[in-house]
Amino acid sequence: MKKLFQLLLLLLVCNTLMAQEIILAKKGKSLYTIVIPEKATVVEIEAAKVLQDYLYRISGVTLPVSFDSAEATPAEILVGRVNRPETASVDYTAFGKDGLLIRTVGKKLVITGGDRKGVIYGVYSFLDKYLGCRKFSADVTHVPEKKVISLPAIDDLQLPAFSFRETYYAEVLDPEYMNWHKLHSFQGKGGDKSEWGYWVHTFHNLLDPKEYGETHPEYFSYYNGKRHAGMIPSWDGSSYQPEAQLCLTNPEVLEIVCRNLQAAIDKQPEALYWSVSQNDNVNYCRCDSCAALDKKYAAFTAEEKMLSTHGGDKYLALGMGSLLEFVNQVADRFPDKIISTLAYQYTRVPPKGIVPRKNVNIMLCSIESSRNDPMETGDKPFAEDLVGWGKLTDNILVWDYVIRFSNLLAPFPNLRILQPNLQFLHKNRVSAMFEQGNRDTGGEFADLRAYLISRMLWNPDINLEKEMDEFLTGYYGAAAPDIREYINLLHDNNQSGKEVKMSIFGKPADDKETFLSAALLERYNAIFDRALKKVKKYPDTWVRVKSARLPVDYAILEIAKAERTGGRGAFTGGDDNRLKPRPEIVKMLHEFVYHCIRTGVSRITEWHTTPKEYLEQYLAYLENPDAVTSGK
Repeated sequence: MKKLFQLLLLLLVCNTLMAQEIILAKKGKSLYTIVIPEKATVVEIEAAKVLQDYLYRISGVTLPVSFDSAEATPAEILVGRVNRPETASVDYTAFGKDGLLIRTVGKKLVITGGDRKGVIYGVYSFLDKYLGCRKFSADVTHVPEKKVISLPAIDDLQLPAFSFRETYYAEVLDPEYMNWHKLHSFQGKGGDKSEWGYWVHTFHNLLDPKEYGETHPEYFSYYNGKRHAGMIPSWDGSSYQPEAQLCLTNPEVLEIVCRNLQAAIDKQPEALYWSVSQNDNVNYCRCDSCAALDKKYAAFTAEEKMLSTHGGDKYLALGMGSLLEFVNQVADRFPDKIISTLAYQYTRVPPKGIVPRKNVNIMLCSIESSRNDPMETGDKPFAEDLVGWGKLTDNILVWDYVIRFSNLLAPFPNLRILQPNLQFLHKNRVSAMFEQGNRDTGGEFADLRAYLISRMLWNPDINLEKEMDEFLTGYYGAAAPDIREYINLLHDNNQSGKEVKMSIFGKPADDKETFLSAALLERYNAIFDRALKKVKKYPDTWVRVKSARLPVDYAILEIAKAERTGGRGAFTGGDDNRLKPRPEIVKMLHEFVYHCIRTGVSRITEWHTTPKEYLEQYLAYLENPDAVTSGK
């Protein structure tokens, strides 16, 4: 009984110590020291210096940094794998590569994590969650000033929802932004060390038609009565690409692919992920052997699954059987690597009777989905495919698309589907995410969308409305309520739940009767007129509000081209019956392009059309609308 009492007393004392309030700084003074391991890693040193820097910005106090070889003191912040009694019970194996722990033990604060970047993630999470700091964009950081930094008892273990998290926006590639929001880059940008060797569309890297096309056409796709081993112009006309795929049942193809893959691995042995995946077309092999495998492993009958990516011709989603059997054989040759392959277009549908090897990653792409409804309800065929893949493996990376690629500055009201999509994917065993936004700078709500996506990639269950309001306030200042009103009005009219589908390849004229109607555009403009007046004394904020308005101007300009004449057209009829450009359209065009140039907007459409080119093309159209098609 006495021993039980002593044990209970000890637990009570420990709980009391853990629950003590910590005063890190007060009135310009602090008793605390930041402690790192004597043989600290680069990440641990960086984490300590970031913490020291931000604590100074918040309180005006510079905490010293010392090593754990020094004698312990009662007031310490332990950063990383510090040798102290307070860290003795920490299970570092629980963190994986990126997990983090923020914990108070008595009067001490512990910030540690996984061996990749868990420690630096822990410091930024501490600053964000417990001290009220925010990183809204590369250029906009909120750091509150506090006379007292006081902490309650904390025991916060965080593990990421997705093991790979990429928000593919040019805006996120600031190294601090990447670390703050715990992001990866398959290209190794933004200070992230990539684990990828090859990314996607690698068949031509592994077996090049330019090398083998003439001598061995049998290595390439058979369809329409012949082999297709040639090269064709790429979709943007800037280069050439293979016209088809590989013949995946030819044993020589397997040997050549494995040989060339080994050569690539020898040059980059530290890379873990290697893509062995189809070229970017739907011209897969229909020879007797490949077709037999596709039929053998098909989970549906012929023509039951017909897909269309760009609103064009439909194609049969009947090519995963031969691809997966081939990729599994490659994976067997490289057991210490993860072989990634695409489930994309004709290979999207999961097979039956065959499963991916443990070291095979399935990169599932949602390119066909509508963007005004969550994929679970708005694209049931894709949702079925996702669930099906989740029954076969948990090594799934979903490649999702979150902007309108053909018109990067067009209004695109998809903010309300971002969270339900990520929650649905996480629930169905998706382990990694690639959210494809804008590879160029600028674009409709680029900073807002990147911020929300980045935070949800770590935790899809955040309070999204609260997060959005915090961003709008920090980014747009006094204009935040007006920007929120615009966002709500735009999304309330996006035809969610109806047959209208919002495509990533659409254009403003497609939506001129719904969320881009003349009446709504008039209301949007009234909102932005009001918003700009509120921030006219704050030049930086005014510029950001003006940038938020660009999509409204762009929609008006593009609809004016499509309409040509009439109330919304670019022209009026003159006395001589000749078309004359409307002065308000010309003025808007000039303002639009200048603000794009001023703020560094690099493209109007993906890969194409700089702001200056857009101006040139639009002016040419206004000069002679019958001879020139402006735009893409």
